[in-house]
Amino acid sequence: MADLVASKPSGGGSLSTSAETGVRPDLPFDIIHTLLDYTSIFDLVNLCSTCKALRAHIKNDSLWRRVCLSYGLKDLAYFSGQSAYSIYTQLLHPYGSLIGLWANDSPFYGKVMEFRLFPGDESEQGGILGEVWLFSSSALPDSPVPPSYVRAVKIGFEDETSEYSKFPDSPDDFPPSAVHALCYPRNVIGELTTSPTPHRCSLVRLSSTSLGKFLQFYRKKVILPDFPAHISPWYDSTRGCPRIVEIPEIKKHHGEEEIKLYPAARLPAVFVAPTAVLKPPAISILCPLPASKCPCQSLHATPLPFANLDLRPPRYYPLKDSIVHGIEPNAFDWAADCLDGLWYGSYGPNGTECIYLAHDDERDTVEATKITGDVHVPRGCVSWMVRLALANQHQMLQGYWASLRPESGVPHQLLIGHGTIAGRGFTDMAIVELMAGVMSADQIDIFWAELHEFRTYKRYKGRPTATT
Repeated sequence: MADLVASKPSGGGSLSTSAETGVRPDLPFDIIHTLLDYTSIFDLVNLCSTCKALRAHIKNDSLWRRVCLSYGLKDLAYFSGQSAYSIYTQLLHPYGSLIGLWANDSPFYGKVMEFRLFPGDESEQGGILGEVWLFSSSALPDSPVPPSYVRAVKIGFEDETSEYSKFPDSPDDFPPSAVHALCYPRNVIGELTTSPTPHRCSLVRLSSTSLGKFLQFYRKKVILPDFPAHISPWYDSTRGCPRIVEIPEIKKHHGEEEIKLYPAARLPAVFVAPTAVLKPPAISILCPLPASKCPCQSLHATPLPFANLDLRPPRYYPLKDSIVHGIEPNAFDWAADCLDGLWYGSYGPNGTECIYLAHDDERDTVEATKITGDVHVPRGCVSWMVRLALANQHQMLQGYWASLRPESGVPHQLLIGHGTIAGRGFTDMAIVELMAGVMSADQIDIFWAELHEFRTYKRYKGRPTATT
């Protein structure tokens, strides 16, 4: 039915038909709608645009309820009285690609935000919720803590009553939107502040940029990892950005010439300058309030222990969020590629951080890229890389593991490789040896030889429950 066409009205205004016509506009209403049930949304719109008679069907509620159902949205009662047509065309179609995980490029720490469709309930209208992941900063080395989810933004039809409800005068800062985006002012530990109330903000789509982040010390410059890098296994190129107008990246920034004039006594300081890597389009959350009135900035970008001359809001990129079911390491069909996906692990005094594991078939390695980072080894850096031990190494490694951990069993799968450690500010970076043991389908323990310490990593299995 994808190639259905309808005849155009003849010069006298009557509807003509031909052998090639897929749908006759003079067919009974229920038959037309039965036929339209077999079309895609794009074919449906194209078909109903061919003549006035079919145009009358385009806003029929039953057709659009079917499209909304493809997003898992069954009940439309809590969308401020909007029709199924409006819910799809103004919310799901332009913003549906948001649903899933996004990772931002805030220096050193990074952040993950998860968008999900909220159908609404008796206490709140529905919409698309954006929730930032917060990780514990005090996890034990062998007990990484999964993220908590803190609402940061909501996209929906409900308006706000805050005194900050209007946009600034400049349309370049806040382009108009078909629906409202509301900012929920919470501090860096996720607590809802008492003032101000949820208020209008803007979710924008930013163009590509070659700008990267640097940390300038006195007589030394540290290059932070490009995020995303030229090849980033975590970047989800299939999702793309929302279907909204793309605005140019802010050109005004503190580059290398400006950092030279910065007082040496106030260094180190983060600044931005062009790099060789072109970063793809991204999204960003723009709040009209200063940090003194809304602490949301610290929710999207953890405050740095350094001066930060980059005043732009962080850029969020689509993060692969497929939940992979692990295979027990003693299973016959276990292979290194079953480790792929999102994990969270302990990084000593820095707490729990999020990493993305990807298996490289050519090199037969597993690489862990930091999605969130810390003040020593930042987001975007390869935290560690391992490969399966050779057959003639296995017995020796098993004995070494047993001597280090006599109280626990020796893992069925042992991998060896190297990891990244660094001083504060990503200085004095060093590559050190490590050994990894696959303890179960969803747990990896790694012995960092230089630190003489075991650290645990666990597979991310998704949200335990849907919360609002």
